Amino acid sequence: MEDKKQKFLEALMQGYGIIAVACEAVSISRSTYYRWYNSDPEFKEKVDEIAETQTDFVESKLMQLINANDTTAIIFYLKTKGKKRGYSDKAQKDFAPSAEPILPNPADEKERRRIERRVKNKKDYIIKLLKSQGKYTAELTYQVELTAQLLVRAEVLNEEMLRDGYSSVNVEYSREGNERHTVNPKEKLYLDVASLAQRALRALGMNNDGKERRTEDDTLDEFMKAMKEGDE
Repeated sequence: MEDKKQKFLEALMQGYGIIAVACEAVSISRSTYYRWYNSDPEFKEKVDEIAETQTDFVESKLMQLINANDTTAIIFYLKTKGKKRGYSDKAQKDFAPSAEPILPNPADEKERRRIERRVKNKKDYIIKLLKSQGKYTAELTYQVELTAQLLVRAEVLNEEMLRDGYSSVNVEYSREGNERHTVNPKEKLYLDVASLAQRALRALGMNNDGKERRTEDDTLDEFMKAMKEGDE
């Protein structure tokens, strides 16, 4: 029996902590596993250690995405690890997060203040629109802030992509001199941010009253234009 438990633990480690995979590898039922887990403290401790190890591994992968400025990974991390600071799907009443989690934090103080002003202008304009529709409540503070950050982030990326010298396709050369064409990462990042901005707008109930059917891209484009007017 002890030998089989050890084999189970080895299979569990190799199977990335997935119980069903380990059970199948040593030909036991899940009920047998749970009986071992609940009756053998040493076995339970080792199973828990493996689970923690796998969690650490997955977290390291998540941090790699965050370091690569993956917006989706950043938001997921904040929703899980940053709940105490108000980052969750549930609205928070007395919370006003900074723009730093989503937006770049430039070393240039002048540029940083410019971005902060843009976020504030977006937020004020969104609140104005919501109030005009009778939809604004204090519970939407966090959602409005997040939406403003996403809209500004999308604008900043768009401005970068429109600058002289920007190329949507990167050309790399192998040692043999062969060309390899890859899409500029900013293209995907812009699409990801735009998609998140669309979801944030829908969560606020924006543009839901129009009778004319529009595509999501049209709705976002129109809303972004309105936001730019708000900046001015």
